[in-house]
Formats: sequence, C-alpha cells, structure tokens
Amino acid sequence: MKNFLLTLVFLCCSLGAVAQSTTYYKHLIFRETPFSTTEGRIPLTETEAQKVNHFKLDYDSSNRLVLVEYKYAQNLIDLNRSGILDGKRALAPKTQIIYSENTETRLFFDADNQPTTNGMGVFKEVYAYSKNGKRIGLKYFNKNEEPINNSWNIFEYTWKQINNNSVLETRKDVTGVHVTMRPYYKFYNVLYKFNENGMLQSMNNVNENMKLINDETGIAIDQAIYDKNKNLVRFKFFNAENKPAVGSFLETAGGFATYDTNGNCLKYATVGLDGNYKVDIRSNDAYSKYKFDSIGNLIAYSSYDIDNKIQNKRGVTNVKYIYDQDNPVQLLKTELYHTTPNETVKDSILNKLNTKIEKEKLVEDFNHVLETLKDHPSQFQFTDKASYENLVNRQRGKLKDSMTVTEFYQVTAPIVTSLGCLHTRIVDTRFFRTPQKYWLPLIVWFKDEKMYALNNCVENTEMNAGSEILEINGIASSNIYKTLKTTISADAFNQNFYRGDLNVNFLYYYHSYFGFASEYTIKFKPYNAENDITTTFLIDEPAPNYKVDIIKTPRLGIVMNNENKTAIIKIKNFNYFPTGRENIDYFKETIDTYMKQINDENITKVVFDLRGNRGGNPECTTYILSYMIDKEINFYEDNQLNKSRNRPITVKPQTTNNSSNRKIYMLTDGRSASATAQMLAVVKHNQLATILGEESGGIYSTHPGRAVPSTKNTKLALQIGTERESVHVPELALDQGILPDKMIPMTLGNLLENNDLLLDYIFDD
Repeated sequence: MKNFLLTLVFLCCSLGAVAQSTTYYKHLIFRETPFSTTEGRIPLTETEAQKVNHFKLDYDSSNRLVLVEYKYAQNLIDLNRSGILDGKRALAPKTQIIYSENTETRLFFDADNQPTTNGMGVFKEVYAYSKNGKRIGLKYFNKNEEPINNSWNIFEYTWKQINNNSVLETRKDVTGVHVTMRPYYKFYNVLYKFNENGMLQSMNNVNENMKLINDETGIAIDQAIYDKNKNLVRFKFFNAENKPAVGSFLETAGGFATYDTNGNCLKYATVGLDGNYKVDIRSNDAYSKYKFDSIGNLIAYSSYDIDNKIQNKRGVTNVKYIYDQDNPVQLLKTELYHTTPNETVKDSILNKLNTKIEKEKLVEDFNHVLETLKDHPSQFQFTDKASYENLVNRQRGKLKDSMTVTEFYQVTAPIVTSLGCLHTRIVDTRFFRTPQKYWLPLIVWFKDEKMYALNNCVENTEMNAGSEILEINGIASSNIYKTLKTTISADAFNQNFYRGDLNVNFLYYYHSYFGFASEYTIKFKPYNAENDITTTFLIDEPAPNYKVDIIKTPRLGIVMNNENKTAIIKIKNFNYFPTGRENIDYFKETIDTYMKQINDENITKVVFDLRGNRGGNPECTTYILSYMIDKEINFYEDNQLNKSRNRPITVKPQTTNNSSNRKIYMLTDGRSASATAQMLAVVKHNQLATILGEESGGIYSTHPGRAVPSTKNTKLALQIGTERESVHVPELALDQGILPDKMIPMTLGNLLENNDLLLDYIFDD
C-alpha cells in the first residue's frame, strides 16, 4: 500500500505538466514492438477532432510525448471502439508519460480517469534509455511496484541498436527465462528493421550470429507493407531462405487489411501462398469484416470462411454495438445474432442495369443511330460503303426479342466506330453513375495485346504491380483487347490510339461492353513469376480508392528542375471551355505565369508533356504555339470553312517571355489526339520543337464533334463529327498519327520503377 501511495503522489506531481504542443489523429500507427514510438495516422485539426473519436497526443517543450488520450469531444472513451490494427495494444483510454534522466514511465487510466492496467495487463511501464537517448529496455510492474509479466508472459525487453534502421530484441519473464515474442509466436531473437521514417518493415528471427533461422513453424521473416496513409495493408511470411512460407501462429502465408478513408479497418484476412483466402487456425476463419459509424465507433463485426460464408462461433454469427444517438459516448447495448442470414438479397443496382428492353424499341434506337451517322460529312472517308452496309446488316441480325442496354451497346458501338472518326461516338453514360464498388478493381496497362496491372487493387496479396492479367471472367485478355477496340472511335483507325485510350479508360470501355457483375474472377501471373493464379473479387467489399489519384491529377501544372535547367509543363487536356471564355483566360494567364517563371529562372529547356492529352479547345494550343515561335506561322488551312468558323489561319508570336530561343520538347503518346495532334502536326511541320515518345493517337485532320439526341429507349449518348478541320501541314500523311522525332516507347519496367525515359533523354540532351 505504501508503494501504491507513493505512485499516486508521483502521478499527482506529474499531471500538472502543461503540454507545449498537441496533435490529433483518427488512429495510431500499428506497433508490433514496444520499441516503436507511439505515433498517429490520419491527422485531424482540433476542430475536426471534436466531432469524431480521436487520439489526442500532447508533447512537452522537448517534443517528447507526455500524454495519449482516446476521446470523443472532451470524454475519454474505450479503445476498442477504434477497431483493430491500431497501435493501441499497450495503451489505455488515457496514458500518462513521465520522463527522468534515463527513463520513461507510462501510467494508465480508464475512461473514468481512474488508474488502471493497459491492454497488456500491466499497471506501469518503465523504459530505460541509453546516454544518447535511445530506448534500450522496458520492464513491467503492478500497482504495488512489483515486477509482473504482461499478457504475453514478458517482464523485460532488451534492445540493442544494430544500425540506424535495425534493432535486436530479446525478452525475459519475471524468473529470468528467455521467452518468445508471444507465447504463440515463436520468434526468440528478433531483428526489427525500420524505414527512414521509423515504420516497421520486417521482423526477423535470428541466431546469436545474426543469421536468419526458421522458428518451429518454418518461418523466419514477417514483412509489413503500408499504404500512403500509414495503414498496415499487408503482411507476408518468408523462411530463412527468403522464400514465401506458411507458418506462424496463424499457419498462413500472411494476410491483408482494407480501410476506409477514415483509416478504419473494414476487413482483415489471412491468405495462403497463392494469395487467396486461407483459414487462420487461431481464430478458425478466413476473414473478418467490420463496420463503423460516422463518428468512428465500431458498430458491427462478423467472420467468414474461404467461401465467403458467415461463420457461426459459439452460436453467434455477428455482433452489433448500439450507441446513444444523442450521446455517442454511451454504449447502450451489445446485440448478438445467432442465426446465419441465408436469404439472398437482390442487388437493386445490378437489377436495374440488367433490365431488358423489347425488340420494337431496340429497332427504333438502332435506326436512330443509323440516321444520325448519315449526317457525318465524310461518312465513308475511312470505310467503303459496301463494307459499312455489310456490318450494319450483320449487327441488325443480332437484335433479339429483348436485350439489355449493354447488349444493345455491343451491337451498335462497332457500327459507330466503323467511320474512323474520333469525334463520332456512342457512350453508355450509366458507367459514370455506377458506384465504384461495382467496377473492376484494376488499373491496367496494355502492351502487344497483353494486359498488366499497374498496382495491387485486387485483394489477392500475390497480385503485385506488373502482374499480367490473363483472363477476366473466363475471357482471355487478348480477346478483351480486340473486342474493346471495336467500340473505340479513332481517327483513321489509329492503332496507337486504341491502346492509349484503353490505358486510361479501360474501366469505362470494359464495363460498357461486358457490363457489371456481382463478382469477378481474375486469372493472373505475378510480376517476375511463372505460376498462374486465379482469384475472385466480390462487389460487396469496400470500394478501393484506386481511382482517386488519377481523378485528382491536376489539369495543368509545372515542375521546375533547376539542376537540369528544365521546366516541365504537364497539360492533362485542353478542355478549358465548359463555362465560357473565363476558363480560356485562366489557361492563358497560367501559361503566362509559367513563361515568366521560366524566363526569370533562366531555364534553358522547356518541356510540354502532352502524354494522355486527348485534345480540347484549339485556342489553348495556339496560345502554346505563340510562345514557341519568333515569327508568324500558318496554323489552319486557308479555306472558306475555317474562315466562317473564325478559326485563326495564322499564329503570331508572343513578345514577352518568348521561349523560341530555348530548347523546346513535346512529349506524346497514343492518347495525344484531336487538337493536341493538330498542334503536334504544326510543330513538326515548322520544326518548332523536338517531339519525343510514341506516335500520336490523332492525325492532323479531324471532324470536331457535336452532341445529337440520345437514343430514345436505351438512353445511349451520341456525338457526330462535323465538317472536316485540318491544319496547314500539306506533306503529312492523313491516315497516320504524328510521328515523333525520336521514338521512345515506355516499357512496363520503366512504369513500375517510375523511370521516365523521355525526361532522362531531355536531361542528357
């Protein structure tokens, strides 16, 4: 009792310390070893923190963590509300941290602010520090200041710094016996490896000579992988030969976790060597799913087997937590559900997407499409009339008594694209209104009709970036590529445009033709591996945020590489006209700013990165050209049509911050089309810049599009090309894209390594 009172006196003296700085987070970074510092993930402002569950971290004037609290508004709350995979295991609702010369003491308080034990069953933690401020040990005590084992049967940790990013850990119990990292996890001498930011990369079981050795289950390495928000998203086991292995207390090859944008773990799964689900023998399930409310409270969870069937554990299939709506701090009750829901709930969105339309209405829409195509001024420029009519008759014969919109699109799209006109299109706009969870979880890249995944979006841990996608729902990727080409409108059937547009818009073209499903079966070959793996993705999983980075890519930006005296202006597209001239003015003003910056910083090389730029308003392209020329040049062909449209026949040079005396480069690929391709043609004809990359997807002549009435019953959007528009480049071929001055195609390896061959060439030029 005397020791306990001394502890309380010590506490009371310390609690008066005033924090010098405070940070707020939705969650904490996962900690496997207490050597790791306690840090937050998913930061919040102080105002944001008051509306959701959050971790409040206070620091002293030496930037040392002195207080960790888990709160809603001003109330301490139970840590279990945050779900799993938070770095909270050794904490309590409130954790007080006190420093002396060479120690750090942690004391714990419950949600009522009363002294308690932490999640590991100890009342007090005492860290030991070396003279240079490094953690070297940790001991546990009960409320009577007596040594105690934590819930993993550990009393004392000892750490030895091996290098800046590696620490060797050993452990003892209260009797001094050397113990494993957990009673059920049989690593003894563990070498922890961290990255430069202190994030744990791997745990390694080693002998006294620091050599990897297998534990009794056959693994030696536990490797961790995080996403950009510092969420632990994957872990994988390897043996001492650094080969993937099954083992640990789970008897799996690893596992993965998925998260929502708030950092809540929505799913935790274990997998086998093929990356598919494997039952974890400790919990006897393949995965668990969790639900959270808007505040961050865990409100439900359930477990499943490898066939996605809900598990019955001790008579319970799922658990729900009910909170007071007016006072979210208050947990009202826990509900246990004892029956497995067997009824199949029909998906209303899929049902609507697959609604059938009778043939009479389909014929009406089919004829509407044909009549619309007759309005094209050059309907048979790239296809002869006889071939076109044969195609129409073949496709008309495919009309059934009733069809879905998708099936009708399959029939009509090849007719529309047969004109070889980029701006004559048929579009199923339902894709853009369909929630992302129904989309294939893939970002892909095509090369020679082969399809590769550019990142791991499928929940199979073996599908790494660079994996070759062999089949989707039983259809070979080469056949998917050939099929989707028939639905893409391209000037002069430019083959490079098909590939370029699919590399950006694969999901739209795929789902427009093949529709949406409740699950997708994908066969793939991991990057740099020979084995084929088949996996399944269910639409009821949380939709991954794999499109966010693409969607949020700025339309216009500049990067200054002062080391190489190079300015790189990235222009995603030239669509600066939806709300009138104001947007064109914005584009021009931004380019003016860039050119002034280039001049002020004495930049010698200017790069216009037009890769992926499908075109837009020609007023933007001519403005770019005005900074590249030192004398007036011809732009559009001098004809009555261009004059009637007010198209500028010539372009005059800018007199301020002109860059015509600098080295200018234009980067192009198969998606550079329409107005972008026309600008490239003028640049090539007048030798205004060095064009690098791949043949453009557009040609120098095109038919600008205009919207026309959609099909009445299937609601497919239509666009038709108008009068031919050509720039003044008389010697270029009409049926070919603009060829670069130096062909530099990107390879899969370059993409995966983020190695831009075009910029490397420019820096060395």
